[in-house]
Amino acid sequence: MTGDSRGRVVSCRPAPRAVSYVTPGALTMSVITFHNVEKSYGGQRLFTNVAFAIAAHDHAVLVGRNGSGKTTILRLMAGVEHADSGTVARARGRRIWLHEQTPELAGDRPVNDYLEEAFGEAVGLEARLRATEEALAGLDEHSPELRDTMKAYQQLQRRFEDLGGYAYRSRLAGVVEGLGLPEEMLERGLHSLSGGELTRVTLARALLADADLLLLDEPTNHLDIDSVEWLEQFLLEYPRAFILVTHDRRLLERVGRRVLSVEHEHVEAITGDFATYVRERKAGGDLLQRRYEQDLEKIEQLQRFYDRFHAKKNKAKQAKAKLTQIERIRAGMKAPPRESKGLRLGLPQPRPSARVVLEMKAPAVGVGSADEPAGARTLVRDVDLVLERGEKVALVGPNGAGKTTLVETVAGLRSVADGAVHLGHNVRAAYYSQQGRELSEEWTMLENVLPLVGHDEEQARRLLGRFLFTADEVEKQVAVLSGGERSRLRLLRLLVGDANFLLLDEPTNHLDVTSVDALADGLDDYSGTLLLVTHDRHLIDRVATRVLEIHDARLLNHLSSGRYWEARAARAAAGDGTPTENAPAGAATAARRDAPADARAGSPPAGAEKTRQRSAEEARRQRARLRAAEAAVLKLERRLGEIDAELAEPTTYAERDVLSRLLDDRRAVEKKLQREYELWSQLVDEED
Repeated sequence: MTGDSRGRVVSCRPAPRAVSYVTPGALTMSVITFHNVEKSYGGQRLFTNVAFAIAAHDHAVLVGRNGSGKTTILRLMAGVEHADSGTVARARGRRIWLHEQTPELAGDRPVNDYLEEAFGEAVGLEARLRATEEALAGLDEHSPELRDTMKAYQQLQRRFEDLGGYAYRSRLAGVVEGLGLPEEMLERGLHSLSGGELTRVTLARALLADADLLLLDEPTNHLDIDSVEWLEQFLLEYPRAFILVTHDRRLLERVGRRVLSVEHEHVEAITGDFATYVRERKAGGDLLQRRYEQDLEKIEQLQRFYDRFHAKKNKAKQAKAKLTQIERIRAGMKAPPRESKGLRLGLPQPRPSARVVLEMKAPAVGVGSADEPAGARTLVRDVDLVLERGEKVALVGPNGAGKTTLVETVAGLRSVADGAVHLGHNVRAAYYSQQGRELSEEWTMLENVLPLVGHDEEQARRLLGRFLFTADEVEKQVAVLSGGERSRLRLLRLLVGDANFLLLDEPTNHLDVTSVDALADGLDDYSGTLLLVTHDRHLIDRVATRVLEIHDARLLNHLSSGRYWEARAARAAAGDGTPTENAPAGAATAARRDAPADARAGSPPAGAEKTRQRSAEEARRQRARLRAAEAAVLKLERRLGEIDAELAEPTTYAERDVLSRLLDDRRAVEKKLQREYELWSQLVDEED
């Protein structure tokens, strides 16, 4: 079976160049094996001598900087790309499905039909079962055709059950609900979908594919927080192998049990989770650096000995031996790899604005108008919003709730029919849109930046270099840039000018993990005001001083990210407004398909299903409590740092009252931080 999109299943037809097929036994439980694979683009080598294997139940994450070749590795696995040399071997009969960041579909058809293609034969069998049932209903009990028709019906029924046919509609409904696909979207044609909608639909198709190896390239782009958490649970319970590329640190840490790291033209396979990989990578790098420095120091000592004694007769032989020793050390030395150049956001610290940055009052914020055929549609009601200088506010809510509409209204790109939006004195806003409308597609990167720096080409190139664009790359046309390159170019624009109010709509899409960390560092240090739309849970906890949530068409105010996670946990406990645990239904059904026949024969008792639902609900509440505790620790640590910074100022000690207050504050914060550490540690132990 093959698909017709870039989210596709690989069949076992004759192999293309550089891809070999072997029998399952030859790979000893490996789904796919790379052997000395090399790949280059335009004369630039991505990686060489790549060798690793993916086992049948590996849950792996693929990490590396933008441009290191992560997507290319996934495409090599799927047979979409071919290696320059070496082999990519797949076990015969195994299904491999690739979900790409920018999917393309060859034919237009309703979304529901496209999703049902995942169940291929089962859908056809269901239609034949219905037709046979109608035929049986029309036969007399003494009809000579009754016996043969009943026998045919039983055979169809057994085959339908073996394919999991009785569960496919619930699986489909579970994935559709989990990814937040609205009912009306299912009837629309694929070609009518926006880029974000199409990405979510093709992700749903991938998750329904029952692939032996599921390849997911940035699947959280265009998902909301509910859907990301649902996907996390789906992957945790996925019964076969997957490889995940994502910028979402929490997702990496939660689902990965193996890490494939692309760095310095090589791929290293590490057993263990992402946190272990980060910790061991740093420890290994530190150890290599220490050994290298010790070797250099030893060489210097030996060289000094030689320089001092080689001319003395009684020491010449000994001095010469030192040269041999130096050569031996140099031959065994392993220089630590140079750290890849990282993104340096370095947001400028702008001139301050008035205390009140934004005042917005509107009985309704929405899209459309009464004059349009679809009419006006209200998304958020009774908006009464004030942002003050220095606040960093995260705006969250389900897809379609109105987050982008609200931000565009604040940015002046939409108007409100009734009410007012007012920016305070000396407020200069800069808007980072999800769609990237601020870029001129036909211009090069350099041409897009030149007008912003007074056409100073040297300054423009220097800025582009800070964002990891080489001298040659700056001449690339915007229309051909990758998602990561576009995101970095748009972030660069935030550096230009003196904006003291940033409006960011999903800025982490298409960035790698290290770039997201650089963004978090830059926003954390930024002294202006921030309104941030994001589904990245780590970024919310790192940056947000409070959270605005669109829930049931109302704007809810949470005084911290911790309070927001607590509110979600409370709603989960009450069964209100949080994602249902439908993902495991898809994964569990897939596991059932792989189970022995006698295990598939009966459905689980109702009591067992209720117990599973209670366990899933408790796990969801536990994760929310853990995030809330972690956010509280981060906030208290930041406050402790602020107090210590004030205590480091000599002028503080000239004012006894101020000093006394700071010392009291520090003791109180330390005491509270200790309690939060204990709570966090307890929750982590329970999670394990």
